[in-house]
Amino acid sequence: MANALARSVSEPGNVLFWYFTPALVTRASSRKRVIVPVPSTERIPLGEAAYRTLRAEIVSCRIAPGERLTERSLAERTGYGISPVRDALTRLDHEGLVRTLPRKGYQVTPLTLKSVDDLFTLWRIVGPEIVRLGVRDATADQRQRIGAAFTALAGLRDTAPDDPDGGVLRLTELAAEAFGGLAEATDNDYLIGIFERLQNDMARVWAIASQARAPMPHLAPDEDWTATLDRRDGDAAATRVEAFIDEAHTRILRILSRWPSVVASEITPLAH
Repeated sequence: MANALARSVSEPGNVLFWYFTPALVTRASSRKRVIVPVPSTERIPLGEAAYRTLRAEIVSCRIAPGERLTERSLAERTGYGISPVRDALTRLDHEGLVRTLPRKGYQVTPLTLKSVDDLFTLWRIVGPEIVRLGVRDATADQRQRIGAAFTALAGLRDTAPDDPDGGVLRLTELAAEAFGGLAEATDNDYLIGIFERLQNDMARVWAIASQARAPMPHLAPDEDWTATLDRRDGDAAATRVEAFIDEAHTRILRILSRWPSVVASEITPLAH
């Protein structure tokens, strides 16, 4: 059945849902967890379907950082077959989400305190500039889509901590939509590429940190973003994002420094 379903996997409805989730149903058994894509009318190549499924599982940390993988085990787990899984893993390796272990298969790229610290340091350098240029140069249509994403983020601000699985995933989706829209608005291929690479690991960090149920920093209210976009005030937006990144950096490192798995240097979800 999984092979049949894999032939039609839903495309995310918004063009900026680049890294998050075709809808998935996870079915548990006593032996293994089987990932079953939800069917839709859209037909895409099996390699693309496998890539979307595995990417969503890795970015959400349902496949944990540091986990060892093989083509055969993933084919059995997802029902896609060896060839589509191999294509998917090649793409994920290129994007830095997995790494090849010669003669041993693959490993989901681990997260460590140093890698998280480095990630925020780079995001602190690049993020505000993406926001500055994006707010300044966004078209009317882009401003509308970006503003809608910030409005939706504000709506989730108080409810996400009560739903650590769905809420945080939705937050990361909307953050990717909002900041992805700003990156797209810069029309700078290098900045877009850096954002795409950073967003993968940023989503993994948020997914893990959310398990602590600790308060997380929030961006300014949506009405502030709407006004800023309308004024094309890139400097004000960049200043706001700098403050958010600094606060998030401090809070998440504090959370992860107390994480049970940190004693083994790599950070893994509590369920693992």
